[in-house]
Amino acid sequence: MRCVSPLLSTTLVLLLAASAAAQTKPKLTVSPLPPGIEAKPKAKPKAPGKPFGLVLTRHLDQAIGIDAQSAALEAQRRAVSARYAQANSFTPGSPFFGGSRQERVKGNVQGYRESELEIGMPIWLPGEREAYELNVTAGVVEIDERLALRRLDVAALLRDAWWTAQRTAKDAAVARDRLATARDIGNDMKRRVELGENAAQDELLARNETLAAETEVAQTDAAAKAARAAYEVLTGGGTPDGTLEAPLPARPPEEHPALRAPLAAVGKAQAQMRLIETGFIDNPEIAVFGRNEQGTEPAKEDPIRSNNNTVGVRFRIPLPTPGRNIPRIAEAQAEMDRANAEFARAQRLVAAEINAARAAVAAARRADGLSAKRLAVASEQFDLARRSFRLGEINAFDLYRVRQLQLDAQRARASAAIDLGVALSRLNQAFGYAPTL
Repeated sequence: MRCVSPLLSTTLVLLLAASAAAQTKPKLTVSPLPPGIEAKPKAKPKAPGKPFGLVLTRHLDQAIGIDAQSAALEAQRRAVSARYAQANSFTPGSPFFGGSRQERVKGNVQGYRESELEIGMPIWLPGEREAYELNVTAGVVEIDERLALRRLDVAALLRDAWWTAQRTAKDAAVARDRLATARDIGNDMKRRVELGENAAQDELLARNETLAAETEVAQTDAAAKAARAAYEVLTGGGTPDGTLEAPLPARPPEEHPALRAPLAAVGKAQAQMRLIETGFIDNPEIAVFGRNEQGTEPAKEDPIRSNNNTVGVRFRIPLPTPGRNIPRIAEAQAEMDRANAEFARAQRLVAAEINAARAAVAAARRADGLSAKRLAVASEQFDLARRSFRLGEINAFDLYRVRQLQLDAQRARASAAIDLGVALSRLNQAFGYAPTL
């Protein structure tokens, strides 16, 4: 085995050199993203336990923290970011080590042996590593935008749940006011019947109204509790109490998450097309090898002992073929067409949603103002009716008919106020704003 020592020494030196090269990971300059795509710094999650500020923002952070789709996107982002390890690697694949050993069993050279050791690695094509890193960056940006879009989707669920809870709470408040008024009128009616100023039928009318009010209170309280429970499930324990978001101004459409996400998908498709065009063949491979040959050539008087050491280089360059490249290019082009179509569709939907939200806000403002005036008129009318009833100018049936008009006005006023809040929240949603502090 002494004659193999030079070969082993040479191979070990080559192995150590290749291993050191493979461990070296030079930092690459990140290639610029495609036009229209700008990497946004990832926002740090806000602490959910802040005592002040807009409560909806804190509850949104809590809802995102328990949202399954957001967690899946975060995991996917980590997986895509891990591909930077390959982009920063000296070689696109793993280095390899191989060898062979053969002995000749027949022939005129006696005891012929051949030992060979080889070490090599695949190499990047020109521009391939930069294209690969750009592809990874575009993938990270796309997931970041999808996370922002998911945050906006969760905000829509949160806003709807908030206003549902507020609406049921308003209904319960109106029902409790109805019950308080019914009991007040009922006590007055009972006193008047006892004094003989009204018939017993009027007391029955008052009792019927009180029972109806108690039934409505029970129903609205149950609905309010259910709405609060649904909100707590969505937020992980947050309750719909506090200050809601303020109306926000319009902003450029290109900042809307519903547009940035498909635009990032277009950039990802462009980066994938560039990577495919750059990697038009499989990665070439280069290797160095060492070979030792031993044998004895027969001679009449003095046999000649042969011991040869050889060092060489091997390379392998695949050739491009239509069967390999055409399907890949077609697939990348199809993805680019799909992404462009999704972006165009998102533009139309966002514009239509903003227009509809603006119209809804204008209508809600008008309805809110009219309902306030109606309630003022109905309350004044009811006050006059109660005074007239005490003076004997109207009967109990007329009093309750006027009271019903006031109740309708109260319900309409409460509903209009909630509708205005819903419209303003949906306008913020249409502009692409998630609740912020």
